Amino acid sequence: MKDVYGEITFIKRQPTKPYYDSSAITGMVPKLYFKTENRKVHIKNARKIKKFNLDTHGFALYEHKFKYDSIEKNNIDKYKKELIKFLKKIITFEYAVIFDLTRRSNLKTGAYNTDGFRQPAERAHVDYTKKSGPVRAKKALGEDIYNNAIKNNKRIIQINAWRPISKVVLSSPLAIADAGTIDSKDLIATDQYFPDRIGEIYHLAYNPNQSWYWVSEMNNNELLIFKGWDSTELEKISKFTPHTSFNLHNQNIDKSPRESIEARIFLIL
Repeated sequence: MKDVYGEITFIKRQPTKPYYDSSAITGMVPKLYFKTENRKVHIKNARKIKKFNLDTHGFALYEHKFKYDSIEKNNIDKYKKELIKFLKKIITFEYAVIFDLTRRSNLKTGAYNTDGFRQPAERAHVDYTKKSGPVRAKKALGEDIYNNAIKNNKRIIQINAWRPISKVVLSSPLAIADAGTIDSKDLIATDQYFPDRIGEIYHLAYNPNQSWYWVSEMNNNELLIFKGWDSTELEKISKFTPHTSFNLHNQNIDKSPRESIEARIFLIL
């Protein structure tokens, strides 16, 4: 079970707020209007660690044999139900909404989704920010449900449930940061342009104190869950978990392509 050194793409700090055109506009590869830098990073094998905690580290690894592994139309609802059923076994929550399912492939053609083709994201980022998390939660949950939860001091969290569809990941694996090692000053709010709206995500600036992990030869019976936003104000609880794909030395994408599916979910705890 090996650690690796891999190049991760980070945002470079700049005097004005960065922005980019999302793949929903470009059709595949996002168009960036900011500078990035590649850094060779020590990426530790998460399999060496016995236990990760979602509130401490921002992510956790689970095993589960999923029956449904596609987002074809006839499988979407079945997969959502299966995923919610599994989440109930590992997280105590009152209400859940899966508001997005995205499939990705590192082949040149990407993976088909109803809103366009997708390849793995290649920059260290978090899907939501302190500002955009509540906005997206209100839209996904409905304002009445969101407001009632906050009024009654319920926690709302956004998580991603990421897993391979390919049998095993031998190229473009996911790297994920220990959220407890991330300095909030390194989270750079970035405008994300869509055809009909402007969202906001965090890109991550490099800091040598950051700790990165990957799951060696992750298979399609494994699931990475990581947090993208948390309504709590408690500083000791991790809220934002940077992640990105990276390239393995001598990987062969044509021989061993990576295909994955990720679900974005809001939970009321």
